[in-house]
Amino acid sequence: MKININDVITLTDNRKFLVLAETLFNETKYYYLIELTEDGEQIVDHVKIVKELKEDNGMKLVVVSDPNEINDVKDDLVASLDKNNFE
Repeated sequence: MKININDVITLTDNRKFLVLAETLFNETKYYYLIELTEDGEQIVDHVKIVKELKEDNGMKLVVVSDPNEINDVKDDLVASLDKNNFE
């Protein structure tokens, strides 16, 4: 499954998130997400940085909680966010 900027994705806990930015760091794809209401119409003030992990049957998204890892990707995610807002 390919994830693109502005896609709405539903996580395994059934919460919906809008993909705001993406970056590639050390051959791993990272996404900056913002939570949406259940109907997907309004923004909730919860954000997440997640990364793709490859599995035998595809891939899964995992929340990044390590402060060092967040620090490594945050500037690239902000740059991606800024770029996407001006296109």
